[in-house]
Amino acid sequence: MKQKETGCGSRAADIGKTGNKRKVLMIASVASMIDQFNMPNICLLQKLGYEVCVMCNFKQGNTCDEKQVQSLIKTLHSWRVRCYAWDCPRDLSMRSAGQFCKAYVQLDRLLGQMDFAWMHCQSPVGGALARLAARRWKVRVIYTAHGFHFYKGAPLKNWLLYYPAEKLLAHWTDILITINQEDDALARQKLRAGKICRLPGIGIETCRFSFHDAGEHREFCRQYQIPEQAVLLLSVGELSDRKNHQVVIRALADMHRQDVYYIICGQGKMRGELRRLAAVLGVEAQVRMTGFQKDVERLYQNADIFVFPSRQEGMPVALMEAMASGLVCVVSDIRGNRELIDEKGGLLFPPDDSESLRAGLEKLLEHPSVWKECGRHNRVKVKPYGKEQVMRRMERIYTIMAGSAFDS
Repeated sequence: MKQKETGCGSRAADIGKTGNKRKVLMIASVASMIDQFNMPNICLLQKLGYEVCVMCNFKQGNTCDEKQVQSLIKTLHSWRVRCYAWDCPRDLSMRSAGQFCKAYVQLDRLLGQMDFAWMHCQSPVGGALARLAARRWKVRVIYTAHGFHFYKGAPLKNWLLYYPAEKLLAHWTDILITINQEDDALARQKLRAGKICRLPGIGIETCRFSFHDAGEHREFCRQYQIPEQAVLLLSVGELSDRKNHQVVIRALADMHRQDVYYIICGQGKMRGELRRLAAVLGVEAQVRMTGFQKDVERLYQNADIFVFPSRQEGMPVALMEAMASGLVCVVSDIRGNRELIDEKGGLLFPPDDSESLRAGLEKLLEHPSVWKECGRHNRVKVKPYGKEQVMRRMERIYTIMAGSAFDS
């Protein structure tokens, strides 16, 4: 049975066939990971003369809305990229075991039909399935770890489940890419991948966030029904327990200030729960949820303080965007965040300590003169994490894989 294509697959064409294998499979558990992290990689592969195929779950688990998924498919279609629907679960659980097996069969079938030079996979579940299937079909693999689920301070169950799996799968990984210092050190000490490379995140377009239109603030406040003189706290991220927006709502309630508003940009299953929490704590009128926003620059431009309370991150794109926008940042003291933010750029707090967060916010509110100073520092510090620097390194990695593929 032929593997099912979706959307853009029917018009895909061969690109630059100068060798035996000129196809690369870009694979992730969900479409939003392709959309948010891998479009520049697809462009780069095409520039290098490869035909790119994409396999991911276009229907479930995405952090963007359905409209954005359809836009992604349309873009891939225009780029002549073949897309394959994949029923991969985003997370591993007993309930997803059947879907996990189904996804493996789908990928196994595709690898049996197509001749790939290599595959570039991401996400713990998608990456595990990809490497298991790749070993059977002897396909070379790049795996980008966007943040190991085992890390300093991680729950014991994460170490018991994800660490042994990654230790085994590393043996079948030709290049393992890490995106933060902690993961890189752990990988080099504990994992035995063919080669380990570190990128400074996934790369952001720093110039995209540098423009500010001061005259637009009135319209922004009118749209979201916020007083023009209010202080605006902003968080960008999925509405999930991992992103931990509830700790900010609790801190906001403890501040007892009517002039501070909290904007959350993102979608997810916890939307109703967060609304109920705000209502119970009496700050519902000060909380705004924008849903998924493709063009987030406007939110950064109108915010005063960026708050990033996540419990777990790899190298957070939203935080880097906020830094490029010149915002002072109050962030949870976790891997990734503490690599980006120091005392000159903002404050760190224990992720589940709303009292420490409240105290930190009140300290900043008392000294608004330091906001711009912190913002200037963050603009400078985030420059090495720009898209151009990351793509130069990514091109070297793909060149290594190309040489290895044609030597084999």
